[in-house]
Amino acid sequence: MLLKVWSLSLILCLLVADHAFAQKAPQLGYVFPPAIRAGENTDVQLGGFDFTPDMQWFVHDERVRLRTSGTPGDYQLTPPPYWIGPRAGVGAMPLAREVAGRFEVDPAMPAGLVRWQVASANGCSQTAVVYVSRGREIVESRSRDLPQRLSALPVAVSGRLSRLTEVDRYEVVADQDGPISVDLMARRLGAGFNGMLQVRDSAGQLLADFADTQGLDGGVTFAAKAGEKYTIALHDADFRGDRTYVYRLGVTSGPRVVGTLPAAGQRGTSRELEFVGMGVASGKPKLESFRQVVSFPADPAMVAHTHPLKTPFGTVDVMIPLSDMAEQVGVVPPPTTTPIAITNILPPDTDQQRFSWSVEKDERWSLDLQSRAIGGRLDVALSVLDPDGKQVAENDDLPGTTDAGLEFRAAASGTFTCVVRSMASRFATADELYRLQIRRSAPDFSIIVPQQINLPLGGKAEVPVQVLRSGGFDGEIALAVEGLPTGVSPMGEWTIPAGKNELKVVIQAAPDAAVVAGAIQIRGAGKMGDATVTRPATAVASGNLCPRSPADQRITTVLLAVTMTPPFEVLLVDRTRQRDVHRGSTCLAEMEIVRKDGFAGEIQLEMAATQARYLCGSRGLNVRVPPEATRVIYPAWMSEWLGTEFTIRMSTQGVAAVPDPKGNLRYLTKPADAQITMIMEGALLKLTTPAKESTMRMGESFDVPVVLARSTKLPVAATIKLHVPDEASGLLNAEPLVLPPGQDRGVLRITSIADPRLSGQWSLSLSATALQDGKWPVVSETLLPLVIDGKQE
Repeated sequence: MLLKVWSLSLILCLLVADHAFAQKAPQLGYVFPPAIRAGENTDVQLGGFDFTPDMQWFVHDERVRLRTSGTPGDYQLTPPPYWIGPRAGVGAMPLAREVAGRFEVDPAMPAGLVRWQVASANGCSQTAVVYVSRGREIVESRSRDLPQRLSALPVAVSGRLSRLTEVDRYEVVADQDGPISVDLMARRLGAGFNGMLQVRDSAGQLLADFADTQGLDGGVTFAAKAGEKYTIALHDADFRGDRTYVYRLGVTSGPRVVGTLPAAGQRGTSRELEFVGMGVASGKPKLESFRQVVSFPADPAMVAHTHPLKTPFGTVDVMIPLSDMAEQVGVVPPPTTTPIAITNILPPDTDQQRFSWSVEKDERWSLDLQSRAIGGRLDVALSVLDPDGKQVAENDDLPGTTDAGLEFRAAASGTFTCVVRSMASRFATADELYRLQIRRSAPDFSIIVPQQINLPLGGKAEVPVQVLRSGGFDGEIALAVEGLPTGVSPMGEWTIPAGKNELKVVIQAAPDAAVVAGAIQIRGAGKMGDATVTRPATAVASGNLCPRSPADQRITTVLLAVTMTPPFEVLLVDRTRQRDVHRGSTCLAEMEIVRKDGFAGEIQLEMAATQARYLCGSRGLNVRVPPEATRVIYPAWMSEWLGTEFTIRMSTQGVAAVPDPKGNLRYLTKPADAQITMIMEGALLKLTTPAKESTMRMGESFDVPVVLARSTKLPVAATIKLHVPDEASGLLNAEPLVLPPGQDRGVLRITSIADPRLSGQWSLSLSATALQDGKWPVVSETLLPLVIDGKQE
């Protein structure tokens, strides 16, 4: 956005009121670039909402370290184009601010997602993710909307769909005949868009496409010819764009594996696996299979094995889960010998398959049915029938997935049957895989707790603890907590009684404790026979919007933040009033500051990260409220692209530095008690250029005639400026043009240097800015399409 931040100090009289409104904890948005390499240090921008300068940063993996520098920057406003018409009334995306950081990753770190988190004196954020890679990574770098050439494969490019209608294009030249595969990672990174991929040849013919309508990420594979150029295009399904829409696009020469039969490997064994994927056998863009012998490690600490699958068209690394069970393929004749795991492709002529096994009365059995977790496309359901054919247990979806699982206790002896069913439309393809695991339930338990705990200074927090018991375990569980900050302690009962499945434990903070955050762990210990078994509590973490299994969402780290109550309130004067505001001008709203507990320090008023409606580039200005001041005018600049058919609302908040009991300055946020409500009227200023498209020669000058329409309410001078994209900075220039009152036409001269980077089409913009009452900006902008001839005389 072209608008800068004005800092203001405006003081009026004191009024007192008593209102209470919740403070805002920081929230996370993204990392850019979203992929970092193992064994390297990577500079990134960490984006989030309602950031404060004093935040603490946490990475939930000791092999990855994060160092930050500086304070949160300005708001990252989404640039034009903007939604217009009825769609402009949709909810606004939160406005991010960024902090510079550096990730340091151990060389032995395996590929995968790593969670990070922040906390302030206002509370904990949710978790976000960054992807650790062991391959070649680059960051998007393109001029204008031209395609970016990917020089060699394999490569993964980190990019972002930052604005509406954006389409990112990448060019590759095949170095051999065979398949090329493209993998989109976006929702796994926390980016809330649905990607659309298209691949075209040099003639513009569509070769492959993918629409992520289910929000699960995905990819395409296409047949390439050596020396041919191909263009990969990515955009959101609705052509949305936002600063948070980051992605990682992996491009490899070779097939794309989606699953294996069996879906897991038994530790310490070797066997032939069938690899299912696009082009794994013939190189053609179709689902097929390829067999190869795989040796699985015996290490019980390893949860997965990465196998280099060698195909006629290249080597592909395939991650295969490890198990301690006999892994079978296909339909196993009854009665099934247990424990067992069975991987199969659901036949196209049926929507269910059955497996039977012998059960003794009072035995407890656990069944797990996976498809999504192993790369399959089935939406599965699971049920169990007793010897009389009566259903005794069923499950459709486990939390966070379309896979299923259940546990039951047999009321009689005999042959039980489990039924595997498909619950959605079928495509009769080779990726309609499932893995069924049947085993006796051993006595055990797991503990579930919240991932974020906000603890008020000098107060208490109740933490709900849930227990999932299995295998008949019914004993009491003694809870303990580790890693509490100094001045924070558990209190009361921390033992879950026998037979109970929940308990609320209490954590307290001393009145003189430091206001800090810490990563803590909660553990439970239960007696099973003569042995005491300890289990760490897990919590549901956010960040990955499409986890393949519930286990992908669980972590053992809980973030606890000691919080402070802001000693002030921000009240909108005349809160029910609808203010008439001209598009492109500044709305002035009077605010009252109510100070409490003797607080007389400085406060900054700013717009909140989350707004009610899409604001088309509008923004509130930052206002400094001096010590002891209790009245202030808050200015909010309203974009000229806003419609006049509905009201516009601006949410604001106050931020102040307040010392904690140990003397550490902590920044506290307090939302205003009401939104500033505005009714938009016609603009006071309108800038236009007569020419629809202009042409100039590289290295020469060009005159742009401009026309400025002013309302009689704005009889002041206006300054017209040229704005160029970052890649043209220093290559195109224009001295600002000032049009005094009464003059509505002028000529802006653009100069260029002789640089081949300027050749081609450009979309520049011009702005006209006038100051109402000498200080409040009124702005109008217009686009300037320009074609620059790269030839020199």
